[in-house]
Amino acid sequence: MNIKSDIQLTSFTDSISNSYSLVFFSKSRVFAVLILLVTFFDFYAGLSGLIAVLVSNLAAYAIGFNQSNIRSGFYGFNSLLVALGLGIFYEFTGEFVLILLFASLFTLLISVMLEGVIGKYGLPYLSIPFLFGIWMVFLAAREYTSLEISSRGVYELNEMYALGGKLLVDMHEWLYSLPLPEVIVLYFRALGAIFFQYHLLPGIIIAIGLLIWSRQAFLLSVLGFTSAWV
Repeated sequence: MNIKSDIQLTSFTDSISNSYSLVFFSKSRVFAVLILLVTFFDFYAGLSGLIAVLVSNLAAYAIGFNQSNIRSGFYGFNSLLVALGLGIFYEFTGEFVLILLFASLFTLLISVMLEGVIGKYGLPYLSIPFLFGIWMVFLAAREYTSLEISSRGVYELNEMYALGGKLLVDMHEWLYSLPLPEVIVLYFRALGAIFFQYHLLPGIIIAIGLLIWSRQAFLLSVLGFTSAWV
């Protein structure tokens, strides 16, 4: 019984970490932890993302979806992206949490639907559920006047100080004072923007995670970005 419980716990923790790293087609736990850290540069966005991953994976287990897919993070990563987007845009209130739970389950169902429709042809559905999920919620949320637009990001340095104290503020200012070429700055910001974090430091952390996981993946990310930039 203990062995079975350990297997179930391992499977569930894998489903959480893989929901983060699968955004980059990875199953590296180290990379997943770094991405999790990046999402919490905006605390409430990070918390929203974690709640969405937990809710989506728990619901997938409860309904009885394919356990291998759950463990791989297939049913969690799109909900994560939707929740991060909503968490950045709205204030974290009781009403928002209800919308977040609905959005997580809605995105999960879209993922399962597309898995059945597109997956039978051997094609990946990638982030299509994220696009459907976040735009459907944004359109519907206009009718909910109790949802408040977030003002976070207006006073960036104040928020950084609250998150990491003077050390984080000094690091932020030091990074932006470096004489880096524009293309490098944009590359790091583009990596951070995948998780709705638009600073240099989150992008640098993600780049380090890519290097730790796969130098080839890192080079491909550089190639993809510079191709679009050129």
